[in-house]
Amino acid sequence: MLLIGVLATASIIGTGCGKSDTSTGSTASSETTSKESKVEETKQKSTKKKEFEYGKTLGTIGGMDLMADREFPKAGYFPAGAGSILGFEENKGELASCSYQRECTDKTSAEEIWHVEYSEDLEKIPGILKGLKGVWDDFVVDHRFFYMYSAQQYELIVDNTEKVTYNGVDFIKEEGHIDVTRKDPSDTDHPELVRGKYIAYYYFSPEGAGSNPADDLNGYGMGMAIWVVRPVDMSDEAEAKTMEENYEKLKKSTTASMETLISLDEYWKIHKKAY
Repeated sequence: MLLIGVLATASIIGTGCGKSDTSTGSTASSETTSKESKVEETKQKSTKKKEFEYGKTLGTIGGMDLMADREFPKAGYFPAGAGSILGFEENKGELASCSYQRECTDKTSAEEIWHVEYSEDLEKIPGILKGLKGVWDDFVVDHRFFYMYSAQQYELIVDNTEKVTYNGVDFIKEEGHIDVTRKDPSDTDHPELVRGKYIAYYYFSPEGAGSNPADDLNGYGMGMAIWVVRPVDMSDEAEAKTMEENYEKLKKSTTASMETLISLDEYWKIHKKAY
């Protein structure tokens, strides 16, 4: 993983949606759970743009402008070679405030690499993709963003879910938090509670959905795009307050990006103009 204002693994970021990620993730113990939450359906507006400041594809379903809203992350995003991206020029070497990843998992990758169920049912995809621990582990194992030690464990907790539609494509939007706690309650070497917050959009990306067979190279199958604000020690009131403020900004930023979603045909026309 390279850190940005957004943080991303090259194998995922570089291919657009990444058919699979064969990494095993962290050796540190982790847990993933979610609260039951009713999924409500919401129709979202689409924002058509003549050009994207930093375009990224979501499998075969289309492309969006990752930098549609400049409020947060502050400095935006730019390529850094090897398929990775960097940003936050204002940070001057400080820890990144936000991380971004995306993943598409086809049937073969799901069953033979990740060892999870494969489904085209959108309602099932969020629960299944939480089993891709190698992806979620990346948010807690990088010193430049946040590093979880072997004496710690993390848990994904869902706060809210709703079904939304952008450019005719259905997503399940999930808001939640990542809690990092001590494995041993008597451990005084690590914080009692470290918390970060995330926003994830889950979708199904059909094989062959693009007008060009090469569009499948962007990945297809069960998909997710995830934004995370950096986990902080919740006993530090100033850090906790900043994290919450950044999360509120991130909500606006992610919505702005999703509202720019367009078909791959439209996306490639914009993309070619940019170069």
